[in-house]
Amino acid sequence: MNQNPYPNANWTMNEQQLNQTGQALYSYCHVMREPRLGAAPILITVLTGLAMTLIIAALGESLLLAVGLGAILIALFGFLFWLAYRYRVGASQRLNSYLAVDGGRMMITDFAFAQPFVNDQFRLGRYFLFIRNGAVLRIDGIVDVVKIPGRSGGGVSVIHADQNGRKSFAICMLQPLGGWPVYEEIRREVMQRRWQG
Repeated sequence: MNQNPYPNANWTMNEQQLNQTGQALYSYCHVMREPRLGAAPILITVLTGLAMTLIIAALGESLLLAVGLGAILIALFGFLFWLAYRYRVGASQRLNSYLAVDGGRMMITDFAFAQPFVNDQFRLGRYFLFIRNGAVLRIDGIVDVVKIPGRSGGGVSVIHADQNGRKSFAICMLQPLGGWPVYEEIRREVMQRRWQG
């Protein structure tokens, strides 16, 4: 990697503008420096499993079946919460590494001029990709842009690799009709920025 990770960067924002744009960036992405799991997901998981157990038992099924289905539901919810937490950890590791370079100054400046895509589900800057309610990613770490097929149009993800590991990040959902041309446009724009950076 080059000594200067932001060649030809244009530092035109004063401190007040940086602070305001930084707040807008964190509000847009909702990425945290230190992600927390909290008690709510654990409580929701246990109560949902317990409620399912009680409902099945109340319907006259055997207690063993009710407990088994409740345990499966607890395991499923627990796995989904773990995946969401793992995503947040990956996003925060990347954010912290960007903040370590220059206090986040270039990342924040890049956000101010980033181009919105697909109803502003993500924004593409010169050096960073900003995902609404998701991660901030260095564009030079993007390995590929892939379409995830689905009945309702599917979605688009980027494969990102850096010192924090290799991870897939969903960047947007596509409309059922016309999804393929939109995906092609997104892929072209992201990969062009990747090779220009």
